[in-house]
Amino acid sequence: MSDRFSNFSEPLRSSQALRDAVVFKNFDAKEMILNEDDPGGSVFFILDGLVNVTGYSARGREIWFSRIGAGKIFGEMAILLDGYRTASVVAVEPTQTAILSRTAFLKLLEENADISLWLLRELAKRLEQTTHKLYERVALNLSERLCAYLLEQCGEEPDADGNWKITPPIVVAQLARQLNTDRENISRAISDLAKDGIVKRDGRDLYVLNRNRLEDRIDI
Repeated sequence: MSDRFSNFSEPLRSSQALRDAVVFKNFDAKEMILNEDDPGGSVFFILDGLVNVTGYSARGREIWFSRIGAGKIFGEMAILLDGYRTASVVAVEPTQTAILSRTAFLKLLEENADISLWLLRELAKRLEQTTHKLYERVALNLSERLCAYLLEQCGEEPDADGNWKITPPIVVAQLARQLNTDRENISRAISDLAKDGIVKRDGRDLYVLNRNRLEDRIDI
């Protein structure tokens, strides 16, 4: 059982108090885990898998927040604020979780200062990421936002052909929600980059051919 938390950093990785308090639950791909506006009763630790965190505007439009995987948690904000869920969470792929009740979570934080500090650092990282994404949304146009996204997803090292593969593969409808636009605009922007020799498609895969030119497209 101790290996289930191997994707977490210390002190969670070796916390026996955490292991003694959680229950384990698996979710299938596309299964809803949490609904926005539900009461916040539990915290979820992702042991393996991937989830999308989304919300909805007043007009019913889906808003992309983030995609998180193993070694991350979700659901803690509703407990810390003693309120309702502020987002919906759906499994992208088969996902294994450890679930901690509200009472057990608060007790864990009260009795383990090192875990409380870990959580503060996680929340600070999340705030930094959110601030960065907000800046991108305000300061960059769609083409620039797409280029910034591709740079984040292509990694640091090219493949044997000297190209950078975008991983995971792009789903146009999903990326459109993430960048706050529609599918047609995303497809058009990718086509423009392909025409300029900056990216190329190979079936469902997308490759960056010239990372420097992609960086030059971001006017910040």
